Amino acid sequence: MFIVLLRGHHFFVLAVSFFLMTAVQAESFVISVDVKGAPEGKNETLLSGLSIVQQQTSTRLSARRIHSLHEQAADELSQILAVYGYYNVKVTSEIKQNGDKWLASYQLNLGDPVKIEKVTVTTDGEAFQDEVFQTLLRDFPLKKGDVFNHESYESAKKSLLRLAAERGYFDGELTEHKVEVNLVKNSADINLSYHSGARYIFSSIVFPNTIVSKDLLSRLTPIKPGDSYSASNVLKLRSNLSNSGYFKSVSVTTLIDERRDGEVKLAITLEPEAKYRYSAGLGYGTDSGARAPLSWENRYVNKRGHRLNADAKLSQIGNSLSMTYQMPFWSPKISDVGFNAEYKNKDTDSSQSRAFALGSYYKTDRWGWNETGGIKLLNESFDVSQDDNTSVLLIPSIAWSRIWADNTIYTRQGGRLSLSLSGASESVISDTTFAQILVRGKYIHSITKNSRFITRGSLGATEVTDFKKLPSSLRFFAGGDSSIRGFDFESLGPKGDDGEVNGGRYLAVGSVEYEQMLIGNWGVAVFSDFGNAMDSLHDPIEYSAGIGLRWRSPIGLIRFDVAKGLSDTGSSIGFHLVIGPDL
Repeated sequence: MFIVLLRGHHFFVLAVSFFLMTAVQAESFVISVDVKGAPEGKNETLLSGLSIVQQQTSTRLSARRIHSLHEQAADELSQILAVYGYYNVKVTSEIKQNGDKWLASYQLNLGDPVKIEKVTVTTDGEAFQDEVFQTLLRDFPLKKGDVFNHESYESAKKSLLRLAAERGYFDGELTEHKVEVNLVKNSADINLSYHSGARYIFSSIVFPNTIVSKDLLSRLTPIKPGDSYSASNVLKLRSNLSNSGYFKSVSVTTLIDERRDGEVKLAITLEPEAKYRYSAGLGYGTDSGARAPLSWENRYVNKRGHRLNADAKLSQIGNSLSMTYQMPFWSPKISDVGFNAEYKNKDTDSSQSRAFALGSYYKTDRWGWNETGGIKLLNESFDVSQDDNTSVLLIPSIAWSRIWADNTIYTRQGGRLSLSLSGASESVISDTTFAQILVRGKYIHSITKNSRFITRGSLGATEVTDFKKLPSSLRFFAGGDSSIRGFDFESLGPKGDDGEVNGGRYLAVGSVEYEQMLIGNWGVAVFSDFGNAMDSLHDPIEYSAGIGLRWRSPIGLIRFDVAKGLSDTGSSIGFHLVIGPDL
C-alpha cells in the first residue's frame, strides 16, 4: 500500500512538472505574422481575421498547434477576401522558426475581382407610387461595374429596409434577395424584390394631461391624424416638445407592434420642468469690469404656455433691469409674440445715459434666418461730449440673424451674421427722424487640427435730421474688447468742440486673428484690428496689433490679449480679458 502511494506521488509530481514545462514553453513562443499584397486599407482586417493572430498569446500553443494554425490561414484569407469580391485568390505561405521565434508570412495574388454585371431591384405595393422610395431605387448604391462587395451588398439591403420602416411600410419584406456569382466571367448578378404592402397612417394623437393645454401641444406637432407615417415627422414632434422649454424629458414612441387597420399610434410621455427657474452668474470683461447677470422665469403663467421673465445685468459701467411677457407658438408662421419693459443706465468715459423703454416684438423663421421685428417707445436722457439732451423716439425695427457652427462654445468651423434695420420719424411721436442699418459678422475656419483663422467685422450707417437729439445708445463708437483692441472702450470716434468723443454716424470695424493651440487646452494668438466710428467715410482709420493667450476652460474660452494702437503713437498698451463662447 505504501508503494502504491509512493508511485502515485511520483506520478503526480511528474505530471505537474510536465505541465509546468509545457506552460513555460508555450509562454515563450513569439509569433510574427506578415501579409503582403492585400487590397488597399484591408491589411489590418485580414490580420485580425486569422486564427494564428488571434491565438498569438494563447498558453496552449505548441509547435504542432502553430503549424496547424499556419496551414488553415490560407483558407481563412480566401474566405475574408471573397467578402470584398476577390474569389480567385492564390496564397503562397511560408513559416520559419528561429528558436522560440516564429515568422508566418503570406503572399497574396488577388487575381481579378468579381464585378457587378446586373442589378435588378423591384418593388410592389404602395411603395411603387412613393416618390421618395422610387428615388432610392433609381439611385441604388450598387451599380453595374462596381466590384462586388458583400459588406456593400448588405448595407444596400439595409438602406432599403430602413427607408421602408421610416416611410411606414411596417408589413413589408424582401421576397427575394439573391446574388449569382459567375467565377468564369468574374461577374455577379444581384436580384432584390421588395413587397411593401400598405403604408400606415397616423392615428389620432393623444397627449397626456400636463402643465400646458392640449391646444398648445397640438400647435407643436407637425402631424395630423390620417397623415402618412413618416419617421422624420416623429423626430420633429419630439424635437418641438423638447425645445419648447416646458418639459424636462420627452418620449415619443411609435407603437409598431400595436398597429392595426392601417393605422399606427404614438405613445407620448412628458415630464414637466419646474414652474420657476432662477439663474445667477459672475463674469469679467475689460470693457465692462466685473458683471453679474441675474434671471428669474415663470415657465408657464397659464395653460396657454405664456412665460414671464425678469432679468438684471449688473456691471461696473452700467446696470439694466428688464421684464418680458412672452406668448410662444402664436401661430404656425410666428413662433413668439411678446411685450417688454426695460430700464438701463450706462456710465463710461465717453457718455452717460439713463433710458426707459416699452415695446412689443415677434419672432419667426424666414428663409433659414431668425427674424425679429418689433417696436419700442424709448425715453433716453444722455450726456455725451457737448450734447446733453432727453429724447423720446418711437422706433420700429427688424433684424435677421443666423449662426452656423460645429460647436458654438469652441468653434472650429462656423460663423454668425446679422442685419438690423431701425428708424423713427418726427411725424410720429419722435423728437428726431433717423434711419439706421447695422451689419455684423464673424467667421471661424480651422486651418489645421490645432489652429484657427478668425475674422469679424461690423458696418453701420445712420441718417438723422438732428444728430444732437440722437441718443448715445444709437450712436456709433469704436474701441474695446470686441471692437479695436489696444484702445479703451468706446474711446474712438468723432470728437466735439470739447475734445471728447461724440459718437459717429458711421461704423466700420474689422479684425483678423490667427490662433494656435500649443499644449493641451493652452494656446496663443496674434491679431490686428482696424476701423473707426466716423461722421464721414473720409475720416481716418485707426488700427492696432497684438498677441494673446488662450485657455479652453470648462466654462468657455478665456482670452487674454495685449494690444498696441499703431495709428496713435501716443497710445498706451491695452490689456483685454474676455470669457465666453466663440459665437
